[in-house]
Amino acid sequence: MSELPEAQRCIFCGILPASGSLERNKMKRYLLPIAIATVLVSAISVSAQSIPVKVSTPVPSPDPADSVETVTGRIVRLDTKTATFTVKASGSKKTVHLKAGNDVDVHQLRRGERVIVTYSNSTALKVEATRATR
Repeated sequence: MSELPEAQRCIFCGILPASGSLERNKMKRYLLPIAIATVLVSAISVSAQSIPVKVSTPVPSPDPADSVETVTGRIVRLDTKTATFTVKASGSKKTVHLKAGNDVDVHQLRRGERVIVTYSNSTALKVEATRATR
């Protein structure tokens, strides 16, 4: 039997085609998975490039805890070291525990003083005295 030239060898696995079907089946066994893999890889790369990805940022809903509220009442507790105070609302038993904000000077506040306090998230933003202490 004569040797086949190099040009007739399988370019992927180097197997020579023989007259028998066993060698042809080996070549088909190697070529078919390689061909399928090549087609899949090219299809995946093409589809990945053509599909635009849309990422939407969620719109934050207004947080009810961020709302600004106002209370009118008397200062019933005052701690200048921690810059906190408690206001009892006029006409009710509701008390509000607050921390003084940057614009509030707790050293000017007095226990028993009537005040109008504007606050948000338990932080006093503005404190105004309404009348003298009792």
